Amino acid sequence: MPAHQVVIMERDGMKRNIFIIALEEQQRKELETLRHSKDFEVHGLLDVATAVESDHFSFNELLSDVRKELINFNGSVDAILAQWDFPTSVMVPILCKEYNIPSPSVESVLKCEHKYWSRLEQVEVVPEVVPKFCGVDPFSENPLEQVTLEYPFWIKPVKAFSSHLGFKIEDASQFYDAIEEIRSGIRKLGDPFNEALQYVDLPPEIAKMDGNSCIAEEIVSGVQAAPEGTVFRGEFNVHGIISQPVAS
Repeated sequence: MPAHQVVIMERDGMKRNIFIIALEEQQRKELETLRHSKDFEVHGLLDVATAVESDHFSFNELLSDVRKELINFNGSVDAILAQWDFPTSVMVPILCKEYNIPSPSVESVLKCEHKYWSRLEQVEVVPEVVPKFCGVDPFSENPLEQVTLEYPFWIKPVKAFSSHLGFKIEDASQFYDAIEEIRSGIRKLGDPFNEALQYVDLPPEIAKMDGNSCIAEEIVSGVQAAPEGTVFRGEFNVHGIISQPVAS
């Protein structure tokens, strides 16, 4: 799930300008129903086709395009919001830092975006609920040798969403079939993600697991749920818990 990142700087007596990457018109209308909507103006940055639906893109080029739009804006930049997954989710902390707007750090967002890095962080704080996992280089001569798990397990790119290029593996034949498909499609997100990773100093264990790497992990069971909320200046507020219904 993408991190909803928005911080509004206080400017008494003046309308605040909120920028949303890949804003849709229906969303603009909904935002106009919020309390205090008369106190702010909502502006879009890039469109959905460019920022979300493009088959091939460069992270740095998209970031450059957004910077140009902000520079050409005749007014203050008070908030920048990401509502989609990568690449927009990583653009926001970079841009907020440049405009001195409070925001999660670039590193903290990348830790959430990079599936292998995220698992390493989880092991540090809640090891008892983290499945066994290992990194896999899909372009190595024999990637199966890198897998330390028993069958069955999942394999997926370290940067993907909506189960893209994710496979349940029950034997070696399925593994190699999956690897062939991963090799043909992983660079679509992996190459731009590598551009984003250049904005932070990577620890050695992540530097060798770039955006074109995979993670294999144990299959987990249980109730699928997610907390919905916000974090502002270190304070976490929960709006509610979203639970995935059990299939009948």
